[in-house]
Formats: sequence, C-alpha cells, structure tokens
Amino acid sequence: MLNDFFVPAGSAWPAPDFARHIFVAEGQLLCCGDRFLHDGDVLGRELIICSHYLGDLSGRPCGVHLLSAQIEVRGCEWRNLRSLLLCTDEQLFALAGRAMQVVNWDSEHRFCGRCGSRTEYHPSDRARVCPACHFTVYPRISPCVIMLITRGDECLLARHTHHRHAMYTALAGFIEPGENAEQALMREVREEVGLEVGEVHYIGSQSWPFPGQLMLGFLAEWAAGDLQPDREEISEAAWFHYDALPEIPPPQTLSGQLIRKFAQVAANKNRC
Repeated sequence: MLNDFFVPAGSAWPAPDFARHIFVAEGQLLCCGDRFLHDGDVLGRELIICSHYLGDLSGRPCGVHLLSAQIEVRGCEWRNLRSLLLCTDEQLFALAGRAMQVVNWDSEHRFCGRCGSRTEYHPSDRARVCPACHFTVYPRISPCVIMLITRGDECLLARHTHHRHAMYTALAGFIEPGENAEQALMREVREEVGLEVGEVHYIGSQSWPFPGQLMLGFLAEWAAGDLQPDREEISEAAWFHYDALPEIPPPQTLSGQLIRKFAQVAANKNRC
C-alpha cells in the first residue's frame, strides 16, 4: 500500500497537467493488481470523454478520465470499486470513490433535468449549469445514518435482506427531507426493529461511494421495546454480547468500526 497524502482540489478549474491518472470505463477502474493509480497517460486521448482534476497526491496533481469503452492494457485489468475496499488503505480508497462519483455525476447530468437543454461546466465550481434555465447541478451526496444500538454489554446486529453477503451489521438508513441526523436515527430504528433509543453519541463519518452516500456513525443506547424486525429490510436481528460477536464487517467500514469500538470500550470497562 502507498503512504500518500491527498489534498482535495479547492476548485475544479483550471486543471493542471496530471501526474497521477485514474481511468474509469463502464463503471470500473483500470487496475494493475490492487493499484488503480497510473503514473502515465497509458491510454489514447481519443477514448477520453472527460477528465477531472481531483487534487494533489503527495504534491502531484491527480485526475480521473472517463473513457468511452474498456480496452485491454497489458498487465492491467478492469475492476469494480468494491473489490478494492479490503486491499486499499482508507485514504486511497476514498480517492478512488471520489473519482467514481465525479465521473458518474458528469455523465448523468449532461442534459438539464428541468428543461432538457445540454448543460455546460461551471467556470470554477465542480458543477454543470444549464445555459437556458440556469439550473445548476453539483455532484450529489446522500446523507445516511448508521447506528449501533447498545444495551449494557450487548449490541444489536442485523442481517439486511438486500445484502448479498448475509453478514451481521449495524442498522442504517437515509436521512429524509426536513430531518436532522438524530431524528432519522430514531425513525429508522423504530421502523426497522421496533425499538426506541435514548442517548445518542456521534462517532464519525465515512464517504461510502456505492453510489454516493455520506455515512454518519452513531452509538445509541436502547431505551424501550422488544425486537420486531420489519422483514422487508431486516431479515434477522439479535442482541450479541461484546465477547461473542458473529462475523462482522471489516474495519475499513464505518459499521465495522462502530462495532469494534463498542466491544473495546465494553471490554475495558469490565476489566476495571
């Protein structure tokens, strides 16, 4: 893994000449093994639909190129973003996610959603602007809450019906219009498992580019209610003691971090 320091671009334009390149085509990244960063422009310019400056990686300008098609590159393969989650450090994975979200935004908003006119780039911001009705579209980020419910030495873990891997994890949900994060947390817990929560502690956040969420992580104390999984989103939910946890998400995920933090704090408390 690389030990690089990334400084995000303060504005999209003007873009400097890139020293590090990321190539995206058909929803996948061009990788050499686990590395998605390339020191040279390894593909012909005729394939590039658009390019975007992302920021400086260890003082070297880094950008992403969206290609019209995947082509074979010797020593490389096309991989989806999720496949890099467990083999790339958190900072570089965030950079790969940033690249994917930027090119997805660009390709999805070439025409105005209000009047249908072709959009243009904003002169300085990362935005597309309609010259006809002046509607402006920035890259969309969807805020979500992810919460680990605790009850003494136990935490609530659930299996989600729509996950391919039936792993136990924390509850999560999107923030609805008009809600703050705490209100969304309480509503989601009530809807998904029928519980009420009391004191809530914010732990941290994580960009989750599948496709464009910002996860806000909390520990929340159980206050009342018996488990009643809704069966539409939650197939199974149960309380687990901190020293008898099932298979949980990896530490690269905010869910995995919340669970491990709870288990560590509970273990330390019981050793005192």
